[in-house]
Amino acid sequence: MLQLNLIVIGKTNESYVKEAISKYKLLLSKYCKFEIIELADVKNGNKLPPEKLKQAEAELIKPYLQGKSIQILLDEKGKRMSSEDFALYFEKQSVLSSKINFIIGGSYGFTETMKHENQCISLSEMTFNHQMVRIILMEQIFRAYTILKNTGYHH
Repeated sequence: MLQLNLIVIGKTNESYVKEAISKYKLLLSKYCKFEIIELADVKNGNKLPPEKLKQAEAELIKPYLQGKSIQILLDEKGKRMSSEDFALYFEKQSVLSSKINFIIGGSYGFTETMKHENQCISLSEMTFNHQMVRIILMEQIFRAYTILKNTGYHH
């Protein structure tokens, strides 16, 4: 069974986010093993210049990218896709590896090195807060499975 990890910088205390995450974790459990890995914010990160903060966050993320896995960064300048195109993209990635890491960076995003070394996708031309991105991504992964399995959720 495919292992999907959602690696995120920062924790959430919002009850509505936790509730939605629980719902989609349950829905996704029919199709894959899904785990959220919440990394602590960089200590005193608000005092660092953006490039230094992105580098510090990259160092926090790096240990989770070991082994044979596919890394997909959520980035505002990443590839944009319809839900149907995302389902096909997701299917291709899941054939290539038994482990996929989706990564949500901090508020300034990722270092250029990380973007160059990994795949980047965007959920929208709009900007969402990091809490909402978790929910939207999980829903789109669930939607991708239902499109691929033709369960009727999508339409």
